[in-house]
Amino acid sequence: VYNRQQSIGKGKSTVYKDGNRAGRDIDYAENVAEDNKILMEFKELYPNCKILVACEEDLTNDGCKDLVLVFNNPDKDEYSGYTQLTDGGYIRLAVMIDSGDGENYECSVPVPAPVENQRIKFQNIDEQEEIEFILQGQKGAKVGYGIFRVMEGEPISLFDQGFEEC
Repeated sequence: VYNRQQSIGKGKSTVYKDGNRAGRDIDYAENVAEDNKILMEFKELYPNCKILVACEEDLTNDGCKDLVLVFNNPDKDEYSGYTQLTDGGYIRLAVMIDSGDGENYECSVPVPAPVENQRIKFQNIDEQEEIEFILQGQKGAKVGYGIFRVMEGEPISLFDQGFEEC
């Protein structure tokens, strides 16, 4: 919801009611419901984690939904030595990939993710079969994003900007 538009040269900039940002709304993916089947399987694997973002899309172009998750995990992992402890845990990104039957899922190895304000957008950037996802987030005033594609069951960063600072 915007408050007013200001002309800047030939273009327009939208100024939002909160006065903190200008630009256009980004169509971020919505979180799945708490009783989502794939989310429930993830919670069995990581019962102590707190889910921050969980968004569903067919990432592998097999006709079955997969799940992208950002979560706070209290358990240490290989990245814990150089990532920030936040609210008693480590912020991680993982994907639950459907095996192709709509019933069985494999979880990727969790990797570091931005510690605050995580948002996911699905977009077929290269117009190939698989769809990519963009993970945006921040740490304090530092904002970053990464563009990922799932390859061999793991989220692979194709490009990022300021991601490691978040």
